[in-house]
Amino acid sequence: MTAVAGRGSAHSSRQREKGQVLVLFLAALVALIGFAAIGVDVGYMYTVRHELQRCTDAGALAGASAFFNGDWADTSIRNLATARARLFSSKEQVAGAAIDPSRDVAVGFPAPQRVRVDANRTVNLFFSRFFLGPTKTISAYSVAEASSVGGNVKGIKPWGIPFPWNDADGNGLYDAGETVHKDCPEGIADTSTYFCPGTRIILKIGTPKGSSRNQNGIPSMQQEDGHFFCLAIDGTGGSVYRDTIVNGTQTPISIGDAITLEPGNMVGPTVQGTRDLIDADPNSTWDAEKNLPQSNQYSIDDGSWMKSPRVIRIPIYDPEEALVNGRTQMVVAGFAGFWIEGIGQQGTVIGRFVPNNAFGSLGPADGPTSGPVVKILHLVE
Repeated sequence: MTAVAGRGSAHSSRQREKGQVLVLFLAALVALIGFAAIGVDVGYMYTVRHELQRCTDAGALAGASAFFNGDWADTSIRNLATARARLFSSKEQVAGAAIDPSRDVAVGFPAPQRVRVDANRTVNLFFSRFFLGPTKTISAYSVAEASSVGGNVKGIKPWGIPFPWNDADGNGLYDAGETVHKDCPEGIADTSTYFCPGTRIILKIGTPKGSSRNQNGIPSMQQEDGHFFCLAIDGTGGSVYRDTIVNGTQTPISIGDAITLEPGNMVGPTVQGTRDLIDADPNSTWDAEKNLPQSNQYSIDDGSWMKSPRVIRIPIYDPEEALVNGRTQMVVAGFAGFWIEGIGQQGTVIGRFVPNNAFGSLGPADGPTSGPVVKILHLVE
């Protein structure tokens, strides 16, 4: 009897052990399936976030590009930045569906010259609903900045002009005490001696000082004898000078650098190089209402006007400091952007001032300004 009882007890023990193993196996299987399900859905959520991040990056950069058109503190410019940010944030699909720019995208301005774009997308989960819930909201944000540029600038054209000033005695030269204009006062009636949006400027002189063919009344006519605003940045000679007009400089330029002047007026290379730029966008015209250029190739609405070959950047010098080394060099005091309106007699190039254009390398962001400051776009967060 005792032996039979022992065998029964051992059998029951084995049954309990099998039951425990089965429970452990099922628990492990459930955990394994759960981890696999979570892994699949977590991977999916990372993919969605990557797509969302791409959208906010595009939106922030597009929004910050509005600061090339005006002041960061201007409400109309912020409205333009908001509209661009929402538009470009919603151009690509996220998780197979379009972003709603009014519902899913938020735009803010956390600091001068910066735009922040936040976006959200709620997605359905596949396998981990029991663990994480049926849906999950994914978020991403980006901050872009339009940075002011003061150093290591490339791609500029080989013309250097002075800040305009009030030529009180009319002698065409800067005289001590005459007022130099380095910005554009708000509400100024006569913009002819200021770098204001749309102001017509002579970018390159074509005729000698005092010539009857001079185009009087347009800023940048103030010049020294023999100085025609031509620069030898990448080297000297007509072919180098013409190539620099067409393709821009390869040499990085910074504020404070002294640049060698080209002797003479370089009429032939100026006409040839400038014509190449004009012919590359022949239908470009000036929009007087928006004070920006546009054409059938480069539009104001999408910001592509900045890519027109006729939109150029050049260095500026301060007439108070004048030229150095016997007028053989100019010292860079700033950079400015212009649209080439046309080229006239003897290679006189006329442009219109365009504030805050994008080019160059990163520089410190020093807040809004109405002066001739150039900017580039980059993501800061």
